[in-house]
Amino acid sequence: MTRNRRDARWMRKAASVVLAGCVWALRAPAQGELPRRGVVGLQVGTSDGARPAGPENPVVVQRVVEGSAGASAGVQKGDILRRVGGVPVTSAAEFAQIVGRRRAGETVELVLARNGAELTLYPVLKPRPYESDDNAEVLYKSVEVRGARRRVIVTRPKNDGRNPAVLFMQGLGCDSMDGIGREAGYGALVAALEARSYVTMRVEKTGVGDSEGPLCTDEAATPELEAEGYVAGLQALKAYGFVDPGRVFVFAHSMGPVVGSLAVAKEPVRGFVAVETVGTGWFEYDLERSRLQHGLRETPEETDRSLRQYEVCSHKFYVEKAKPAELKKITGCESMTDPFGPVPYTYMQAVADISLGKQWKDADFPVLVVYGTASPVTTAHQSRYLAETINRWHSGRATYQEVQGMGHDLGKYESQSAYLERKPGEDHPFHQGLIEVMMKWIDAVMRNG
Repeated sequence: MTRNRRDARWMRKAASVVLAGCVWALRAPAQGELPRRGVVGLQVGTSDGARPAGPENPVVVQRVVEGSAGASAGVQKGDILRRVGGVPVTSAAEFAQIVGRRRAGETVELVLARNGAELTLYPVLKPRPYESDDNAEVLYKSVEVRGARRRVIVTRPKNDGRNPAVLFMQGLGCDSMDGIGREAGYGALVAALEARSYVTMRVEKTGVGDSEGPLCTDEAATPELEAEGYVAGLQALKAYGFVDPGRVFVFAHSMGPVVGSLAVAKEPVRGFVAVETVGTGWFEYDLERSRLQHGLRETPEETDRSLRQYEVCSHKFYVEKAKPAELKKITGCESMTDPFGPVPYTYMQAVADISLGKQWKDADFPVLVVYGTASPVTTAHQSRYLAETINRWHSGRATYQEVQGMGHDLGKYESQSAYLERKPGEDHPFHQGLIEVMMKWIDAVMRNG
């Protein structure tokens, strides 16, 4: 939910080894199970991650996983990637997306450059390993959305009782929730919940990971379609014999609560945790975010000038629904849609039409709204406004909390400027304060019936 591309990268490795992450296990899929996607076992990236890929900064193989499809085909560290399946490789993320769409057993054509010569190799993709965990059983299931199966990944405590559960609603982007590590971001939250005997569920977006349906990058991938996956996930979660259906919560981050607002009125939950998100309409938020970020880098006069120009572009895109081709003809608006990365521009324009005031009207359950004070991606005002909106419909239902020093990626930072100026790939420790605030609130909700 930011115009800075780095804010969508914290959940994934820059180049995606497609095998790295947490502990993995191999198993044969059951009959009728959703087929597994394939992996090539290559980590790729540019020598200068701060600059776009190009002739002077090509995408190269940085690591070849031993025993992987890439290794078996003869790919070597240092090879320059030219094309994958006939498509030019313009970024590490694009490479991961192209390969990630293919099923295990498929052959992919790699055109490489090595020592000045071009060569073509044909790796046969191996099945993506299944995630495993010492503290919980990891279940790979699926739910049906508009006739297509959507992958869900469930962690189940190692006990025989009915447990409370948390469903995750992720932020903006088309990144897979499969195989997330347990040290930072959503994975750290999964680990914390596992330690407290909670069931967790992650719902993949359409066309992401093993999921069927239109690709997340396609214009058919709408917020409504994403929300339907969450509704199906919640319904499935409540039906599991190891889940207490009266104690199902949601953790939603960034864009998650915005899209999630389309789901919660249809499928009520025991409580909803909205972290680092939006309270007003998207167009209004976008201007507020832009002013904050410009203000951290510019003088007040320069910020005013920047906002006057940006407001024109933002209004044309979100309100007038101008297409990218139209925006490129307007000075200063040329890159208006670029930083949203893989999601289609139509997705963002649809998000701008979501009325949070309307969507939260029928959501009569406790809501915790959390803002990290080191985040320049959203603002305290946005989070407070969301809590106020909910409380106007359902008095006392929403609680606003701040986590001091937490950035938008749920890591620890000294300031908003430190977050904004962080280097690509720079790791920051997960902010344990989020878990403390979240679990204290959940415990109180369950004690109060």
